[in-house]
Amino acid sequence: MEVPGDAVEAYRRDGAVVIRGVLDGGWLEELAKGVAFACDRPGRHRAEWACDAAAGHRFLFDAVTVPGNPHFERYALRSPIGQIAARMMGSSTALAFYVTMFLRSPGTGTRTPWHQDQTYWCVDGRQALSIWTSLEPVPAGTELEFVRGSHLWDRPLAQPVFEHGRLGGTRESGPDDAVPVPDFAAGGAHEVVGWPMDPGDILIFHGMTVHGGSGNLPAGTGRRSVSVQWLGEDARVTTRPGGCSPDWLPELAQHGIGPGDYPRCAMCPMISAEGATAQQGTLPP
Repeated sequence: MEVPGDAVEAYRRDGAVVIRGVLDGGWLEELAKGVAFACDRPGRHRAEWACDAAAGHRFLFDAVTVPGNPHFERYALRSPIGQIAARMMGSSTALAFYVTMFLRSPGTGTRTPWHQDQTYWCVDGRQALSIWTSLEPVPAGTELEFVRGSHLWDRPLAQPVFEHGRLGGTRESGPDDAVPVPDFAAGGAHEVVGWPMDPGDILIFHGMTVHGGSGNLPAGTGRRSVSVQWLGEDARVTTRPGGCSPDWLPELAQHGIGPGDYPRCAMCPMISAEGATAQQGTLPP
């Protein structure tokens, strides 16, 4: 797939961009099977961030390794998204780090707090991004929102809590130089952008781009969304003051990968910028 030049420019300038119509019906069906597979096999990172049993509202999160779900693995390694990730990052290759699944039941109004994904990850590096897509339409007012240009900030944002039964507030342990979370939606110093989407569209955003979700789903409308996290050639495993989330350090250690290492292994398969699965070879220094 040819990645539009203006999309690459927008991603590097703004930290987030949408590309329309990337995934056909076959890939959407594969993702639907992957979601069903994951629902039947809870992982150790699964959490219900919010649950209102009386109203029937729930917000479910789960993260899995790419090889841990055959449908997600096919999507990550055979669809166009690996090629797109490499080109967006300016890397000759892209590692499929892990896959995240989000489930919102109809009418769920819990908002995802403003945050930066990579401040939780066990990996450092400027070549890091997520490719997010929804299996249901994303109408205006329910879209993911991004603070334009925030991936270029010198200091990280304070980290909200993402735990089972608890979403929001600030972690007690985090980056020493973190800045408090302002009300980005109030306007003024920061520009917030978002895009309504149709199934088949993809959102690409940098690991350090500040984003959040409206969580304002209409009655009768749920949302299944899947995000694949990608790493470029400058990625190196690290630890975090407040702990990593999801914490993939034990799985990486099983593959002989530790802090300071480039995380290429069977857990994190590689895609070339041309779109073919790369063969095992010499790792970047």
